[in-house]
Amino acid sequence: MLLNKVFHRKGSEYRFRVIFEAIDHIWLIDLNDEDAWPFMIMQDEFDELIKNGLYFEIDEPFKAIAVPKGSIQEKKRDQAYSELEPVLKEPGRLLHKKERNIVIGQAAKNSKQQRRYIVRQLRRYWQRGMRPNSLVPDYYLSGAGGKPRRNIDKKTGPKRTVSSGEGVIVTEDIAEIFDLAIKGFFIQNQGLSLKAAKTKAVGLYRSRYPQADKTSIPTMRQFRYFYDTNYRKNEVIRQRTPSKIYDKDIRALTSTAAYMNIGPGGRYEIDATIADLYLVSEKDPEKIIGRPVVYVVKDVFSRMVVGLYVGLEAPSWVAAMMAMTNAFLDKVNFCREYGIEIDSSQWPSVGIPASIFADKGELLRRQADVLVNVFDIQLSNSRSYRGDDKGIVERHFNTIQAEFKPYVGGIVEPVNGKKRLGRRYELDAELTLKAFTEMIIHIVINHNNQHVVKGYDFAEDIPEELSAVPVELWNWGIKNRTGRLKPCNADFVKLNLLPSENGTVSEEGIGFKGLNYTCREALSKGWFDRFKQNRPRSVEIAFDPRRTDVVYLRPDDSYDNYWICELSDRSRRYQGVSFVTAAGILKQAKQVGARAKQEEDFQAPDLQEQIEAIAARERSKKPKKPTRKQSERLSDIGKNKVDEREMERSRQAVNLKPKTQRKQTAKVVPLKPAISTSSIDYPSLDDFLEDDDD
Repeated sequence: MLLNKVFHRKGSEYRFRVIFEAIDHIWLIDLNDEDAWPFMIMQDEFDELIKNGLYFEIDEPFKAIAVPKGSIQEKKRDQAYSELEPVLKEPGRLLHKKERNIVIGQAAKNSKQQRRYIVRQLRRYWQRGMRPNSLVPDYYLSGAGGKPRRNIDKKTGPKRTVSSGEGVIVTEDIAEIFDLAIKGFFIQNQGLSLKAAKTKAVGLYRSRYPQADKTSIPTMRQFRYFYDTNYRKNEVIRQRTPSKIYDKDIRALTSTAAYMNIGPGGRYEIDATIADLYLVSEKDPEKIIGRPVVYVVKDVFSRMVVGLYVGLEAPSWVAAMMAMTNAFLDKVNFCREYGIEIDSSQWPSVGIPASIFADKGELLRRQADVLVNVFDIQLSNSRSYRGDDKGIVERHFNTIQAEFKPYVGGIVEPVNGKKRLGRRYELDAELTLKAFTEMIIHIVINHNNQHVVKGYDFAEDIPEELSAVPVELWNWGIKNRTGRLKPCNADFVKLNLLPSENGTVSEEGIGFKGLNYTCREALSKGWFDRFKQNRPRSVEIAFDPRRTDVVYLRPDDSYDNYWICELSDRSRRYQGVSFVTAAGILKQAKQVGARAKQEEDFQAPDLQEQIEAIAARERSKKPKKPTRKQSERLSDIGKNKVDEREMERSRQAVNLKPKTQRKQTAKVVPLKPAISTSSIDYPSLDDFLEDDDD
């Protein structure tokens, strides 16, 4: 069957199409000849030519094209085919010249078209595949597609009907100006409009052609046409948009987050946001305490919210630690703390996942190593400014906030901090932290058990009757997919998710962040005894940054062992505060001490000067040359001390008797010589005051 096949003659440019096939001969037509007519060749002869390789079949040179409905091409095709339809009813007569002329002549008489039109369309029909679309006009060859018309004398496009003047022709020089304005001005400045770029182009044009007036400058239509025909919009947008924003918001999405996700626990995503809501104090509803932080941990496979933290801790490792602790452990007791009774089937996510995806911030510190080393979790961090890396959890914040915003007061309004004739929305705050947490828990439970995930990408092994509800996806995945959740102990999780740093050991206790701690185990080992010993110089301490009262010492490399260390009496000043507050107090104490030391150093010369003045004064009283021998002076030290002490006692003795002015008395003349007391051995006052009951 050779009908409508195309053959190429070896060693030439000739191509032939088989347009008719009989028992022992075929009819061909030359595809390259614009005046070609069919010619006959014997079947055996043609087969021999093919066998010898002189003719060989080639692919269809005229590809099928799509004709837009209602287009001019469609109308032209249908018109040509309707003119040929009477002729094509007698294909055998068209192969012979005489009969062909008769058939074409009769068709021309019955048509409004000339004979040459029918001949041209018939030849086109044969050469291009003998189908209606063979008659479609080659409009794609019209004009100069893709080639700018620069070397012309007359301006293209519509003539002006409103503006004065004829305008300018877009020559190579003006095209260069347009190019400069677009590349150097429009593309480089993201906030610039195309109209501003056109204004820049007009400025460049006027500087190059000073004689130009307002009627002979490039128009916005010319500038836009140049831009549309020479620049691809997607490439311009990519060049004008910062790469991080383009990759996050504009780039093509070729896959989904759940692709290649093995099942529940295969990957968790964690992220935080500051809620658009102000809260009030639990003790005093008139006190506004600010906006809470909400951490959400979400399973990628099932879209279930597996962990939650609502509180006032800033986004940090501490808050992330509490969210992950909640994600790893059972939620029944957690809900009960807020007066919500559930069973484990309503929130079944318990266990340690295979991997966690988070921001760089809170999980990029060394404390995050514990996730890898202790819990065997593969940790991944998102790229900077790429929230789309963890889009599952990012989008969920909008869902949560949309649930409670219509019903509570204190919602953050996007109006520069004020609303309703200047009233601050902070003043409308009414929820406490506990009430807000209770509300979020209800929203999460409803999401996990009732919400239908829109656009969930089902894998081929998920049954069609399974609905895209998170808890149902979770339960099916646990049962039918490879389970990756590892069981865990609550105390083990809480302890090992605490941040840890190094502390020191000395006679004063265990030093950590400027505070001192004691430990029963360390006391029993004699670590604090005051003698030289081989006590460890450095120990690893796990601590909760929210309170200084207790830290946990790791005595060895095991993550199961720990010693409880309590704040010592030496650091009692820092009882019941956070480590941040304690650090602030320590810093303030150092600052106070430093100021006092500065004052001491400043006043020290004054004291020195006073001491020197007193010493100089008393030195001046001393005779320059002693009147007594040195031996006498030394032997009288004891007697001199006794006399001086009596004088001191007389001056400082306690006498509460009112002082009265005494009358002058006569001088007493002793009848006997005075008795010397220098040889009497008086007891000291200390001996006198001692207890003599021995």
